[in-house]
Amino acid sequence: MNKAEFIKQLKATAAEIKPLTESSAPGALTWNGTTYAKGEVKESDPQALVWWAMLGAIAELIEAQESPLSPKQMAYLDRTLFGGMGSLNDLYFDPKLSGAVANTVNERLDQSRRNLFASYNAGSECSSRQAGF
Repeated sequence: MNKAEFIKQLKATAAEIKPLTESSAPGALTWNGTTYAKGEVKESDPQALVWWAMLGAIAELIEAQESPLSPKQMAYLDRTLFGGMGSLNDLYFDPKLSGAVANTVNERLDQSRRNLFASYNAGSECSSRQAGF
């Protein structure tokens, strides 16, 4: 694993999810580029909040760790990010619940997961898992 590239991809993946973490209350003013105007009411997606925070925390922890990742840490990352149900690999945002922005987030998230997986496996001669996106 190229640690620096993996951290970069973790942060990029979190950035793709960020639009679904934003919320605004009724009557709240938002900056539209030139002035403050009443924005539409938005609720943040709870799954987006969890994954955005978790990806950021993982990136910060790996960045702060001076030693190589242990086999247990690698197993955790493999399971959490690239495993089956409940993993990042399984994450999907329903446009019926999150609005049209969910379609864009889902498309960009798919590519970001591919990049994340590639950076996770960079430098290893063989991967125990094939990219099943």
